[in-house]
Amino acid sequence: MLHWGVMGLGNIAHRFVSSLAQFDEADFYAGASHNAQKREEFKEKYHPAVLYENYEDMLEDENVDVVYIALPHGLHFKWVMESLKHGKCVLVEKPAFLSREEAITATNYAKKHHLFFMEAMKTRFIPLVEVLHRQIEKGLIGNIVRVENYFTSNSINQISPDSYLFDQNMGGALYDVGVYNIASILDVIKSDVTHIDNDATFKNGIDIHDKVTLTFANGAEAYFECAIDDPENKRSGKIIGTKGSIEMDYFYRPTSATVNYEGESQSVTRELDGDDFYSEIAAVHHGISYINYEAKRMSHQDTIDEVSLLERIHEVTYGK
Repeated sequence: MLHWGVMGLGNIAHRFVSSLAQFDEADFYAGASHNAQKREEFKEKYHPAVLYENYEDMLEDENVDVVYIALPHGLHFKWVMESLKHGKCVLVEKPAFLSREEAITATNYAKKHHLFFMEAMKTRFIPLVEVLHRQIEKGLIGNIVRVENYFTSNSINQISPDSYLFDQNMGGALYDVGVYNIASILDVIKSDVTHIDNDATFKNGIDIHDKVTLTFANGAEAYFECAIDDPENKRSGKIIGTKGSIEMDYFYRPTSATVNYEGESQSVTRELDGDDFYSEIAAVHHGISYINYEAKRMSHQDTIDEVSLLERIHEVTYGK
């Protein structure tokens, strides 16, 4: 039995804890939030053994085996490191970090101290994504020459003006949803990025719509859009190879895809296991149970590569 502590009790923590309840070997043991109303809500709805007013007290609890960090992006590094220093395994929401330096420091510490660490990039663990990834690795559609994906919404007016998403140090569409686009692209194009271009739209100093083009050393290209101001709510993805292509309506958590190969089209379907958090949580349990300190589908290096590219795109976008 793994006793989970949840740090930050916002909307995504609700979804995570609901998914955790599907596991017989998991226990939502503790939660921590500075917000008394949120603590009371979790107490009434999920009945954890204990709720803490501050994060430090939860980390001092020896019964907590693994910590799920669902805090604003800019707080991730601090609380990942604090959790690891208290001997806790860690699952941290995306983006795990905001710089390559942070990613390297945290993953090196976790490895050195034999503690499981993973970024919660659930897209990598969606069953159909794993099926398609294996087929791509086998050469089904040949060498990948282009990837396109879109993750846009019109959520800007529903976001509180006080939200961290409007904080110039950790806000914007790139950090909020662009990380999904980036992780999916790097999952299939294994080459260094040589050129970055972003036709970005800003509001109050924050990127709210990004149109990013990436050029890779092996000649492949990628294009993605991420936005919080787009009424079209685009979520599709396309992977183009020298022998065929794969199209998905929802690239970040697909249950169906169309594979175009040798002049024919085939529909491939695979439902979620439980929900879109389930397979990610299962990967954490597997890693800890088998004394692996990282997950194969979202390794420490995967996080370093993703965060490094995110940082580079952010620098290009903001002219740093």
